[in-house]
Amino acid sequence: MKMKSMLVPLEIHGAGTVMVPAVEEIARLGIERADLLYVVGADTGLLARDQQIMNEWKQRLEGCGVKEVRVDIDEGIPWIDILERAEAEPPSLIVMGSHGRSLIPRMFLGSQTENVLHHAKAPLLILRLTIMKSGDPDTCTIRPGLFRRVLYLTDFSAEAERCIPFIEWLAGAKPEQLVIMHVQDTRRLWTATQEQIAEFNRKDAGRLAELKKRFEPLGIPQVVTELVTGNAIDEILAVEDSFAPTVIVMGAKGRTSSVSSLLGGVTEAIVHRAKAHVLVMR
Repeated sequence: MKMKSMLVPLEIHGAGTVMVPAVEEIARLGIERADLLYVVGADTGLLARDQQIMNEWKQRLEGCGVKEVRVDIDEGIPWIDILERAEAEPPSLIVMGSHGRSLIPRMFLGSQTENVLHHAKAPLLILRLTIMKSGDPDTCTIRPGLFRRVLYLTDFSAEAERCIPFIEWLAGAKPEQLVIMHVQDTRRLWTATQEQIAEFNRKDAGRLAELKKRFEPLGIPQVVTELVTGNAIDEILAVEDSFAPTVIVMGAKGRTSSVSSLLGGVTEAIVHRAKAHVLVMR
């Protein structure tokens, strides 16, 4: 997969500064174009300083090999501006922090990221920011090594399959380990017999083995599979606790989500409750 462009909305006066090293890590994997966007409110008194900071970030990404870095400071409502730009010129990837200017520890996501998550049509990478002190961007941290350990969640749906090229692309970052996980969700299987569940497991174990064979030539030192039965959300979070992935890759919704739903229930829960960065594929 060739990554053509990424859209990176940033918070200059908030948590955005913490994101820049992770964005550089993405850029070094090969991005043709990066669009840095900062949306301000009505107070434009700091625009000259804002432009200087954005230009400094532009130079950093150019130093990572990005051929074209576009910088834009706009005035409006951030999440609406982000969606409009992504609609007009669809990026290969949108990259956002889990929190913006309002650093409130009890919130799972910042409101701007939440809105983009629910409405964007492009893949979204949410960088998990750890907030040490409410409202203080200087105490906001990010887990290093964005692609060091990858947890790929699959239910073998079309959206889960579309994650595969992204994993092949991020293999260029030389991750240490890839875990491919599928959960036989007991919430869907309550009418199934033990014989039927055993057959599902046999079939899905074969599918996982095929995925492992596909990923092993990428040079990842350890590729393992996990097939478990239980509540999907609980099982995924349990594996996250033991494996400690740096990034979780998953589809926006699985094969059991309603057609009208923009986000599946499992995806929603993992995005909000996981400690790792999360890539949501559409």
